[in-house]
Amino acid sequence: MDSEGMNVATIKEIAEKANVSTATVSRVLNHDKSLSVTDETRERIISIANELNYVPVRKRQTERNQESVAINRIFGLEMWYAPEYEWEDTYFLSIRKGIEQECSERGITLRKLKHDWRDKRENYEDLDGLIVIGALEDETKVDKVSPVVLVNDSTENPKYDNVVLDYEKATEQAIEHLLMLGHTKIGFIGGMHQTGEEEIKDLRQRAFESILQEKGLLKEEYIFLSSRFLVSDGYECMKQLIRNEQRPSALFVASDAMAIGAIRAAHEAGMKVPSDISIVSFNDVEMAAFTQPAITTVKVYTEEMGRTAVKLILDQLNGRTIPIKAVLPTNLVIRESAKEYR
Repeated sequence: MDSEGMNVATIKEIAEKANVSTATVSRVLNHDKSLSVTDETRERIISIANELNYVPVRKRQTERNQESVAINRIFGLEMWYAPEYEWEDTYFLSIRKGIEQECSERGITLRKLKHDWRDKRENYEDLDGLIVIGALEDETKVDKVSPVVLVNDSTENPKYDNVVLDYEKATEQAIEHLLMLGHTKIGFIGGMHQTGEEEIKDLRQRAFESILQEKGLLKEEYIFLSSRFLVSDGYECMKQLIRNEQRPSALFVASDAMAIGAIRAAHEAGMKVPSDISIVSFNDVEMAAFTQPAITTVKVYTEEMGRTAVKLILDQLNGRTIPIKAVLPTNLVIRESAKEYR
């Protein structure tokens, strides 16, 4: 074992396969930004490490600590979103499944609390931790238990651990793809988040406006909003777009469910996707690969979001006291719904 707490034998094996020194492998795997090495070499080392299932000793120790602290624990799960979001869009369902699977694998009892967040009769007294999915509306309610982890909360309350996505990077991936295809008239279809009586602008919309504003391409008349992010909302937003004389040549849509509704409305109006309008969406739910056309979308690792939330609670039970924000990456999946502008 070296001074960085890493497995030397594994590092040596990676070094031999990558044809580099053990020091180079160690510095790459420790994300040493001062190391001068080509991207090709860095990617080769990381690829080989993944292939060999390399795990740093520190991480293995953390996992052992989490396993010991998980014994006989009871976690609560509150879902601060309307039930229809799981019926029409597997985004939230997949997050919940990730939480359930991680708890099951660790022997943690998971208590699902009421969908109706207005009901304040829930018993929190015997919970060892609480995971909240969605926009947190009643902070006083969740303060009855500690630790608390928020998943996909648009407010990102700094009092608690947060599991979020890099919405700015994800939106940038979508927009850069459309720009690469030659589109400059780019619109947005999305929804709003409701926290109590307050409407909060979606982070994807904020990123969209910021990026296009910087490029001098933002047009307010190309932004179409609904109160939610479901199929019917995307359908109505697209119908509103179709009624406009000035239309964008491409759209970034805030959810696959909305994109499915938007494509349906476009087809009903005699518009072809992507010949008449290109669409890039967000989430990469399973259905996105089977629509006509298959949807180009930003893939979100929703199940891993759920699993990460469980690990963060265990980490806090192990003694961590400072709230952290876990930002998960995204990846653009290119399919058929966006094409070159002509």
